[in-house]
Amino acid sequence: MFTLWDVGHGLSIWISTPNGQNHWIDAGKNNDTDFCPAAHVKNNYGVDELDYLIISHPDSDHLHNLPNIIKHLGRPKTLRRNSSLPDREKYGEGTLEYQKIFKQLDKDYTHTPAWEKNPRNPDYNGGVTVKADNLSWRDGIGINNTSIVMFYSYAGWLFVCPGDVEEAGWNELWPQAKKDFQPLLDAAEYIILVAPHHGRSSGYCKEMMDTVNPHLVLISDKYGKEPTDSKFRDNPQSLLLDGKMTKFLSTKTSGRIQFSVHSDGKASYSTI
Repeated sequence: MFTLWDVGHGLSIWISTPNGQNHWIDAGKNNDTDFCPAAHVKNNYGVDELDYLIISHPDSDHLHNLPNIIKHLGRPKTLRRNSSLPDREKYGEGTLEYQKIFKQLDKDYTHTPAWEKNPRNPDYNGGVTVKADNLSWRDGIGINNTSIVMFYSYAGWLFVCPGDVEEAGWNELWPQAKKDFQPLLDAAEYIILVAPHHGRSSGYCKEMMDTVNPHLVLISDKYGKEPTDSKFRDNPQSLLLDGKMTKFLSTKTSGRIQFSVHSDGKASYSTI
């Protein structure tokens, strides 16, 4: 099950694997409501721990809800973040609660789990192929382009989550990531892309769209921010949802977006 939460201008994704592991990408928060995705998952799905927490990059709109994630779901078994970033980029001033918690996690998680217990191992997570890659920090790269790009593949469905990576970052990353990512693209029957950088023009990359060639784009943002680049809405192949060929869904109009994929490749979706 893949859930894109409605967190306004931010990003937060929950992935429940077939054997009940819980993965979480980013920790965005909607400051206009009291809704907390982590509390909702705990209270409505009985989840009380995370197997894998991925912070694509430590911008505030991807990190604000970290204190509540830890409060309701505890410290994750495994943490993925871009460790190459300097402290000033990772923690900012280090005075806000989410910055302090992220700093502590970053300092505490120093070992990669053995493959037998690694949440990216399909034999351990229930059959989901998980691939990840990112660029290392250097002067001039920009924090968005150090985003961890995640690919989740199961039963013919591929979910691509590229954080806030921009055109320059994607084009530099692709040559090193192609060996892991291309086989998943080739094998996928349906591809869903979470639009980078909330679907804005700064996140649109023709090369990414041509390479990923998504059937559907998901956009996480709120009204009143920069407009969605129309190419994210116009260029996907389209996917049949509720009897209608659909190219994009946005949390701005649909709220929470959830896909449930079964082992036979059949899937259902809902919005709230």
